[in-house]
Amino acid sequence: MTDTTDPRMSTGGEEEDKRCGKDISMETISGWVHSRMETFFGGVASKVVNYPFSTIGLTLIFTVGFLQGAWVYDEELSSDKQFAPQDSDAVTDGDWVVATFGNEARRGEVYFVSTENVLTTENLLFMNKYNTWVTTELYAMYGDQKVTWATQCDKQPTTGVCKGISSVLSLYDYNNTLINDQQIPVNSLTWRQKQPSGPDVTYYLSGVEYFPGTTNIRLATAARIVYNTRNEEREVTGEGLLDPESEKFEIALSEQTRDFWDTSASGMPLNLRVFPNTVGDVSKAKSEALRGDVMSLGIGYMLTVLYTCFVLHWKIKQPLLGLASVLSVGLSTGSSYGLCWLMGIKFNQVVQVLVLILLGIGVDDTFVIMDSWADESGIPNLKDRMVSALRHAGPAITVTSVTDLVAFLSGSSTSLPALRDFCFYAACGITFDFVYQCTFFVALAYLSSKRQETHRCCCCPVGGCCCCSGDNGDDAEVGGTKTLPPASEENGVLTRGLFTITRFLVGGLCGRLIVILISVFFITIGIWGSINVKMDFDNEWFVPSDADVQDTFDIRDEYFTRSDIPASVYFGRVEYHTLAVQLELNKSVELLQTNPWVVSGSINSWYVDFHGWVLENYPTEILNGGGVRDTSFYILLREFTGWDATRPGPAEFESHQNNIAWEGSNGTGVVKGASIDFLISGTASEEGDKATDCMGSLRDTIAPLSPAFVWSDPFVFWSSYEVMMDEVKQNVLVAAACVFVLVSLLVANITIGFIVVIIIGCVDVCMLGFMDHFGVAVNSVSVICIVVAIGLAVDYSVHIGHAYLTVTALNNSYGTSYQQRAAFAVAKMGPAVLNGAFSTFLAILPLSMAKSYVFSVFFRMFTIIIFFGVWFGVFVLPVLLSIWGPAPFSVATEIPVEKKSTDPGR
Repeated sequence: MTDTTDPRMSTGGEEEDKRCGKDISMETISGWVHSRMETFFGGVASKVVNYPFSTIGLTLIFTVGFLQGAWVYDEELSSDKQFAPQDSDAVTDGDWVVATFGNEARRGEVYFVSTENVLTTENLLFMNKYNTWVTTELYAMYGDQKVTWATQCDKQPTTGVCKGISSVLSLYDYNNTLINDQQIPVNSLTWRQKQPSGPDVTYYLSGVEYFPGTTNIRLATAARIVYNTRNEEREVTGEGLLDPESEKFEIALSEQTRDFWDTSASGMPLNLRVFPNTVGDVSKAKSEALRGDVMSLGIGYMLTVLYTCFVLHWKIKQPLLGLASVLSVGLSTGSSYGLCWLMGIKFNQVVQVLVLILLGIGVDDTFVIMDSWADESGIPNLKDRMVSALRHAGPAITVTSVTDLVAFLSGSSTSLPALRDFCFYAACGITFDFVYQCTFFVALAYLSSKRQETHRCCCCPVGGCCCCSGDNGDDAEVGGTKTLPPASEENGVLTRGLFTITRFLVGGLCGRLIVILISVFFITIGIWGSINVKMDFDNEWFVPSDADVQDTFDIRDEYFTRSDIPASVYFGRVEYHTLAVQLELNKSVELLQTNPWVVSGSINSWYVDFHGWVLENYPTEILNGGGVRDTSFYILLREFTGWDATRPGPAEFESHQNNIAWEGSNGTGVVKGASIDFLISGTASEEGDKATDCMGSLRDTIAPLSPAFVWSDPFVFWSSYEVMMDEVKQNVLVAAACVFVLVSLLVANITIGFIVVIIIGCVDVCMLGFMDHFGVAVNSVSVICIVVAIGLAVDYSVHIGHAYLTVTALNNSYGTSYQQRAAFAVAKMGPAVLNGAFSTFLAILPLSMAKSYVFSVFFRMFTIIIFFGVWFGVFVLPVLLSIWGPAPFSVATEIPVEKKSTDPGR
């Protein structure tokens, strides 16, 4: 008889000695670590089963205590503060702009599209009728307050007159008589007589055709009216930072335009269509989509509950433990939310998806614990059996939980606020999930087993219900072998199936070659896709595909490409009256004209207009060097901008009031800031690379002007592109390094740690590559999933790797000891891993119908992560272990020998 106290006396043991160089010290260390962990969890389980009701009560008390954080609940609703790095130059510059000039007006547009010619008298009269309705009749209610165009329009600071409308109708002064006369030609010359600065008339038209030999426009297929409403933002409970009155007015404009003005009832010409595009309408569509998709989370939760109940009923005849598992996850989610709120970490829309991650991890831990419980069926005493089950399962779920925790903590160092806060919530959630599974769930599992032992109903504490069972759910006889041979018919179909498949894959060249070829195929596609994956982010992605405003987006993109983007060159507190600064102001215009991203003719310089006005009206105040005399500069500037009540300036230049920020109120003191406006080509927002190129190009263009900087509102989002790829690399590398160190320490085996990191790398490469094939760009939302991928990949692989270390093979019933242990590890932990992966997929499955961008991306990304996590963790990892596996723990148990039948008939 072979001496089983020394596993090295077998052929498999000798083989392991040769491969591992008899690294007895590492085996001893790994065995010591493993035994200490088993002892600890045995002690935890002993306390729990002796005081189950106290354990449950304390868990509930702790959860309720942490949920007191709801009293200080705060949610971050601003996209700028969620998805843009707050330490970027764009954010710093934007804060200065708002502090100096106030918020930019909210921009809305209404598109008029004709199948013939939008510039016919009939169509122009209808457009003017619509504009009259907007400015005189349209209203909305905000509480008891009636909001109208007169209350919400962007106004001149000096006169309070609305200045927020721009369109081709400006040529006719919005006068029906002038439109009917058709005496005013539509061309740039007549336009500049009405609008000396700003975009050309062609900016408001599309599909322009000219009369032969002239610059007069005879035809256009589309026109737009621009409506700028005020933007007096303030914090509104439950809605974030916004101007709620302007929001209500814009929503009313959009809804009533679609419901009435874009119908024949309004008298709209048959060849015309009307499409509104307002900030309020877009915001409403986003919030409605998000609220609707939250219901999908509930459906996913229920599917996971049902599946978990089914598996536990099929495995151990205790379906209600599925509810106990999910309840434990729910308590951990509540505790993590409450703790983060107490710590002042704001909630955001991305954190809503955390429940799915915790559900997947928690249910996976449940399957591991209950699989261990099923393996311990030979122990007759329920308390001893539960202690033994957690003693063996505890180390496995510890390794995965701790590595998940560290992976998310490493991601919390990011400069992207949404990802940083998500990682904090996830780290707290995983910690609570781990603790509650080992205590709260184990207590409920023990009580359920006691109920089952006394043959009471599984649905209530006493008998007599419809789902009572006459057995205790255990297939093995009391006192029998704790661990069955993997191919035993007493094991489940999934266990036997995985064992058979894995034995084929690891047992010979053919199986290994199949795995390697498929993996190389996936990795090749992944590398190719990783090269082509793009950085991109667009606020409009948060608008659901079936929203009414999507038709407007299509019209805008067809006729006006993307809306050109307002931007400005800003000068701070400098001596504007000096010739040197005035030359810099002139130079900024010259520099902008050389930049390809600046829309031609869109530069609107207050200084150019001011200098021309002074030259025309006060020629003696112009110096030989070309600047305005320093002693009269501010006096004339006040008159020019309309702040001098005794000498009102030219009305056509009143819009420049917004370009000058005075130290005092009503145009008093010196100038503390000035801006020169222009438009950026809308194509810059089409892709992340274009956005960063545009932003960098404009900054380089203005760089020679030392006191100036260029800024536009989208720069805040675009700044995330500058750090995005570096953030991805940093998070993946740091998390992988942490996983390697932790796995190596917790299982005391460097080889397993190294192999797990290889698996994580393969999963990440495939995930990045298939993102491009699934239509997902790298941005602040998808980068969260990249961090999550590390945690899930660890879960799927570490369980198998840990199981591989816990067994030794003393027989040669099939293959080498490495092959035997690899196949047995998959048979032992594979069902729990697959059940956990499938339950996670069920949780996200309802998100396949999600309308909001965040949930849609999470569904696609999680699908990729689950598929490749399972492939590399359950099928590739055993092949690597069969070739390059380390020696088992010194306290490893022997793989049971499959008994062969002696019946000659068989």
